[in-house]
Amino acid sequence: MPLERVVEFRIAGGIDLIPELIFFIGKTGAAMFEERPEKLPRPRDPSFFQKAKKIDEILNQLLIYVQPQLVGLSLEPLESQVEAVLQKLGELQKEVAYHLRLIDELRAKLAVAREVASLKTVSPPKTDVLELLIALPGRALKEAIEMAKSFNATVVQQGAALLLAVERRNVQQLKVGLEKLGARVLTLQEAAEVEPPSVLEERLRKAEEALTSTIQKHRDLINYAYTLRNAAAAVAEVFNKSAIDEGTEIGRLFRSFESEIARVEKQLSDLRKIEQVLDGLSDKESLKLPEGFRLYIEPEMPINAPHVLQEINGVKIALVRGEAKGVEVPPEYLADIKTGRELVKNAIKSAEAALQKLRKEFEALERQYAEFSLYADKKWEEHADIATVIFYVIEKDVKKIDDALAEFVRRNAAKLDIIRRTRYKYFDSVPAERRPTLEKYPTPIRQFTKIVYMYGVPRPYEISPVPLVALLFPTFFGWMYGDLGHGFLLFLLGVLLMTKLYGGRHKDWGIIWAVTGLVAMFFGAFVYQKAFGFPLSALGVEMPIAPILHMFGKHEFVVVEGVIEAIRAAFLLGFFLVFLSFVVKFINTWLKGEPDVALGVILPQVILFFSLAMVFFSLVKTALHLEFLEPILQFPWIYIFIVAFLWSAAGAFALKAKYKHHEEAPPVTEEFILGFVEGSLGALANIPSFARLVILILIHGVLTKMVNSVAMALGPAGIIFAIFGHSLIAAAEGLFSLVQSLRLSFYEILSKFYEGRGRLFTPLALP
Repeated sequence: MPLERVVEFRIAGGIDLIPELIFFIGKTGAAMFEERPEKLPRPRDPSFFQKAKKIDEILNQLLIYVQPQLVGLSLEPLESQVEAVLQKLGELQKEVAYHLRLIDELRAKLAVAREVASLKTVSPPKTDVLELLIALPGRALKEAIEMAKSFNATVVQQGAALLLAVERRNVQQLKVGLEKLGARVLTLQEAAEVEPPSVLEERLRKAEEALTSTIQKHRDLINYAYTLRNAAAAVAEVFNKSAIDEGTEIGRLFRSFESEIARVEKQLSDLRKIEQVLDGLSDKESLKLPEGFRLYIEPEMPINAPHVLQEINGVKIALVRGEAKGVEVPPEYLADIKTGRELVKNAIKSAEAALQKLRKEFEALERQYAEFSLYADKKWEEHADIATVIFYVIEKDVKKIDDALAEFVRRNAAKLDIIRRTRYKYFDSVPAERRPTLEKYPTPIRQFTKIVYMYGVPRPYEISPVPLVALLFPTFFGWMYGDLGHGFLLFLLGVLLMTKLYGGRHKDWGIIWAVTGLVAMFFGAFVYQKAFGFPLSALGVEMPIAPILHMFGKHEFVVVEGVIEAIRAAFLLGFFLVFLSFVVKFINTWLKGEPDVALGVILPQVILFFSLAMVFFSLVKTALHLEFLEPILQFPWIYIFIVAFLWSAAGAFALKAKYKHHEEAPPVTEEFILGFVEGSLGALANIPSFARLVILILIHGVLTKMVNSVAMALGPAGIIFAIFGHSLIAAAEGLFSLVQSLRLSFYEILSKFYEGRGRLFTPLALP
């Protein structure tokens, strides 16, 4: 498939400098960063991360009052930009905080003023015995009323405010109690001093305007900080996913593996020595040690405690009264030697399995370290606080990266600690499983990658189905949706998507639907000769090519011979496409680097399908008028099918034996089983499945005939009915045709050969 040539870059540098590097590279919008393998450790957090978090905290408070926009960032060191923005945001935060405090105070005063104002219409009793209070209890209204009544106070409620008349001797107690409930208590004199609501409302309005003005005045700063925060978050995400530690963390990981392997090896060695001693004592049922004595294997000399040295089964042992340095044989093993031997054997098996697993994991770690590390020399101390990033660039964009790196070096010269940089052509050195995919096709083929990538992205060694889908998807759709009028509506939708609808953001889909609409118009004009269900001849239009399927005459619904011809064409097309899919599967398996699997399992699958397809066509030969296939149908295809099955089974068994001890063996058994099922059912089910191409156009003919008949019967009012009916048909059949086109493309064809497990080249693009 046509691939863009890609170059790999590797750069190592100080951990605190790596985010700066990612930022400068991200500004080019040309590089895709490689993700760090799970086994390799991530470096420590750069100091820049904490500063970026502070911007996020301040912005979260400011974005309540403004809708930010992304702007372009200057090509300056990221950390210096963050520090400068933090300083300005800090000043803005203080100014905003002042306005917010003022607004909160005014709102609280306004709430009090409104509640107090509601009591001015009440005429309270005036006596020397009673004291008048105004209480604003808020949510504790019910509790405040009950408390006031407990003090024999007279309560007048006006909205959410209370006017209380209470004996002077109880005033202080009641006031304290109400304040504990959270109520605000005012005397009449204090209430009189409260500013009128209208005055407070005006002051509040001005305070809110001042806040808005402050925010608007610093809108450019907020937009820049918002963009910088997003860029910093993207840089942090790339760092967390891609940066590979070259010093402390990777060294600690290797040492932990080595120490764990050494520990298990020591444990296994001790168990084998114990097993050897127990084997030497196998003629005994048990061995009872004298009280206070212990049995040690190959003890360290000298032994200070009283002891006796012996040799059992070629192993030196010491019977020691007390303790010694060496491998002690547990007393319970000696108490029942037969059971002890079984326990030791089981422990040895477990230790061997654990050791084998550890060694495999360690080997995998070493492979990944050798593949991804820039140094791969295990000199952890020399590379302390150093990290590596790997990224890919399209060959034509290499100069952009070179320029960005030159600018990066110039801007960070004071703290630069880049150790090494390498790059090499992709197909020469990068493992196939790591290669990102970027296909290049002309318009309109390129747009159909949107459909193919819904299924999956091809790997670089895999034959891409994009050109095939670009041909088949519009063909399937046009075959099922073939109508000159409805096809024009679909074409018009595509043109609108390219130009006006959604601001042209879905231009690629517009091209897809424009092409598909043109194909539907072609089928409607030259195959079915219909426009909105009306024969073109009835409209005075004579097309030069006779239709394959003439659906409607003047008085009949379906011409049987035309349907049979269409079904025959659909079946033959289905056979060809499915057969082609199996052939491509064979080629892809070979290109994947598995020629033995391709020859031993996949090639017989191709023959399986072909032979059963010929059996199927021989059964429907008369019904579909397939006499022209008679020469090829005369072969003994059922015997060829049996030979192909035996070939596939023998190949699977041979490959299973070949890869028996390989950790990363190809899935031979799965390929054999699935291949047999696909090869068999593909012939018996997939080929007739293409009959849906004919069924949907028949349904289209019936529906349009019905709508047109009713519309003509209604007279002038039928125009509205025809517009509604054809709009409904166009939308519904468009949806059905879309679903069936995707099904035929994905299930009947791509599923036979296409894995789609590649990685799409998606460069980091920072504003």
